[in-house]
Amino acid sequence: MNKFILKLIISLLLFYPVVGIAVGLVLYEYFPMHYFSLYPVIPGYFSILGTILFCVLLYYRKNNPQKTTKVYMIFRGFKFLLTIGATLLFIITYEDFEYEFSITTAGFYFFYIITETYLFTRFERERVAKCKKD
Repeated sequence: MNKFILKLIISLLLFYPVVGIAVGLVLYEYFPMHYFSLYPVIPGYFSILGTILFCVLLYYRKNNPQKTTKVYMIFRGFKFLLTIGATLLFIITYEDFEYEFSITTAGFYFFYIITETYLFTRFERERVAKCKKD
């Protein structure tokens, strides 16, 4: 495994949970009326989806590099629909904290989309540079 891929793995498995814990601590300490018991599910959900996306991109990078961007965009659409569905399910199921859950989920969604877009562009630049080298 090359150094670049190792950096991406570290950023996924270390950076995402650290941000989730930091935001959770801020909510818990400074805004306790907005903290809800299912908060840890949100960063965990996005961390798992980010890891799955990374594994899928590694697979396509190795087996079919021409489809990497297409798969990335399909996964983003799937992630959007899944997130909307999970948010609606929470709102229908639980009467409390709908507003807090929705806002927190939307905030994390945009944060992770921006982060994943940045990582994907670096991933693609590295892949293209490797192809030009060969």
